[in-house]
Amino acid sequence: MCAAERSHRTMCPCGLTSPPEPWSNVAVMKLLSQLLILTGLIALAAPAHAQCRIAVAGTACVAIPKPTVPDPGPVEIGEVLERGSHQLMMNSRYFGLPPVSDGWVYMRIEDEIYRVDWVSHTVLERVTHLASRNWP
Repeated sequence: MCAAERSHRTMCPCGLTSPPEPWSNVAVMKLLSQLLILTGLIALAAPAHAQCRIAVAGTACVAIPKPTVPDPGPVEIGEVLERGSHQLMMNSRYFGLPPVSDGWVYMRIEDEIYRVDWVSHTVLERVTHLASRNWP
């Protein structure tokens, strides 16, 4: 028996007697709620200018719009494609594109979709932006 145990039978720092009572649920919940509040306050304390790319005193943060001109595609509109060098799309409705009609078809060229005249293989239009979300 250690000296601490002789003087205080209920608790001994050396661990020879029964361990201290576990934390009550109320104490744990109080600690967790305080931690949650502290985390929220830290998140709110971030300066407003930290979210703006260029912070100048007296000005507001302005979002820069994306360019409206699309990136150049692998082929130009009006270009005549070599026969058999590109993939014909047979399941255009699955990708949300209108049905094929009037002698044109959809062709996949790299990761883009083009409307192509079937007889002459002339590229008529780039239609990738019309495809639904399930397009790669």
